[in-house]
Amino acid sequence: MDSFREVEKFFRELPSKLEEASFRALRYSAEKIHADLSKIFKTEGRSHGVEWSPLKEAYLKWKIKKGYSEKKLHKTTTLAQSFTYIVEARKAIVGTPVPYAPYHEYGTSRGIPPRPFMTPVFRKFVESGYLKKAFRIAFREVF
Repeated sequence: MDSFREVEKFFRELPSKLEEASFRALRYSAEKIHADLSKIFKTEGRSHGVEWSPLKEAYLKWKIKKGYSEKKLHKTTTLAQSFTYIVEARKAIVGTPVPYAPYHEYGTSRGIPPRPFMTPVFRKFVESGYLKKAFRIAFREVF
């Protein structure tokens, strides 16, 4: 009789345990992507195999004269510090609210070269199989 009650309890609790495991896997994934976004900015793309275009000489001189960072995409560090994530029951959103981020990611017709940061981070995340690993670890805790 105890075995039956244990099985019954297991199946009764299973949906909430699966939901918790899914949430944990999404949270692990969002945290990993968030950390990698910081890393790609610190390495100016090199950590993810991207070579960002150099700054134009005149712009670099202007940045130095004004006391800004010499690093690419670090004029005020607003973009580099703006990344955030939200994890809900069945989804995770990672990104930035900075409206000019796409101009740096994809470049513009007005002379800003593309310096991708989101695309390489997400590509590496997918190719590494991290999401599958995160779900495997989280679901292992259920069973």
